[in-house]
Amino acid sequence: MAATILKRSAVVWVPPRSIGERALASESSLVLALPGSEGGTTRSSLEAMPGLRSAVLLFDARDVTLLPVTLPPLSGVRLARAIPNVVEDSLLQDAQACAFALGPRLADGRRLLAVIDRGWLEFVVGAFERRGVRVTAAWPTQLTLPLREARWSVAQVHGGLAVRTGQNDGYGWTASENAELGADALCAAIDAVAHAGVRPAGVDVFADAPGWQEAAAQAAARLGLPVDCSPLPLPEPAPVDLLSARQGNAGSRWLAGVDWRAWRLPAALAAACVLVFLAGLNLHWASLSRERTDLRVQMERTFREAFPSAQVVVDPLLQMQRQVSELRLTTGQSGPDDFLPLVTRFSEALGPRAVDAVASLEYRDGRLQVRLREGFLAGPSAEQGLRAACRQRGLKLELDPRQPSTVIVGPLT
Repeated sequence: MAATILKRSAVVWVPPRSIGERALASESSLVLALPGSEGGTTRSSLEAMPGLRSAVLLFDARDVTLLPVTLPPLSGVRLARAIPNVVEDSLLQDAQACAFALGPRLADGRRLLAVIDRGWLEFVVGAFERRGVRVTAAWPTQLTLPLREARWSVAQVHGGLAVRTGQNDGYGWTASENAELGADALCAAIDAVAHAGVRPAGVDVFADAPGWQEAAAQAAARLGLPVDCSPLPLPEPAPVDLLSARQGNAGSRWLAGVDWRAWRLPAALAAACVLVFLAGLNLHWASLSRERTDLRVQMERTFREAFPSAQVVVDPLLQMQRQVSELRLTTGQSGPDDFLPLVTRFSEALGPRAVDAVASLEYRDGRLQVRLREGFLAGPSAEQGLRAACRQRGLKLELDPRQPSTVIVGPLT
């Protein structure tokens, strides 16, 4: 079965969560068994990892807790919500931050439950998926060790021990890459459970680091048990798959797996750019506000110099226009919006047809409202020609939407 797995997918022993997410990407912390390698392993970082199509991930035994639990008679979403309350007293961290994968039913009716930190699970699986590697399975390392009858299996990998004591039992133990300290770690890991009344007939040790043959021999002498040592084996299929603990859709899992710490510098630069933009925008607005105030003061000063008799200045431009119009009327001059100049220039725009083109004429508020005879503006070319002729003479022509064949003529501003 192990050879079959290796033919289809690479096997990756994931380092413990304690090394940190950055070390996973940049340091040679992954132990890989590649397809066609005939069981040999190599070390690589996530960034330097060779191109893989699919992979089986083996999570460190210290990051996965195996619990036999009695579950309430629920299913689906209701069971998923109830599990954290069932196991929270057995965990050292917040149960809401954990992911739970259900395993097979045990002989006593309880269920095997694998518990792992949800953020770490999503980060590791997401890191492989973002590199185009399809993760076919995610297993606890302790449940993938070959197990012989009446014997325990221990794997030394990533400076720790994965101990399998039964078909659905196992745990993790802290050790060291240093083989000289391996005997102490092996004895402590075996005695931790053996003192509870369970003792194996022998121990099979599988080591990733060199020099553990001597450590195994020392541990055998101290434990009084036969201890066999061999290289790290290919995994056996585990009875529980951690991928079943993943929640949400692909988008939410992708967001959960993003290393947001890598975006701290770009986010800080973006925030600084936004602050600089807002500061510049406010400074520009303040400059325009001062310019507007200065311009108004200058207009008011000019108006008061031209018309010192004015009592109140509310709108200098409008008041100036009115005063100039009054002076023009007083001196008998015509303004551009007076009746005679408007009629004269409009008749010039009409040309020879002005004699019989106008049906009625009305002057109001500096504008001419002219009703032309029917058919005079037939077609868009006639209207455009008249509009262009008015524009050449400083007039603005608009069609009256309320009355047909009626135009409004005023000075071009």
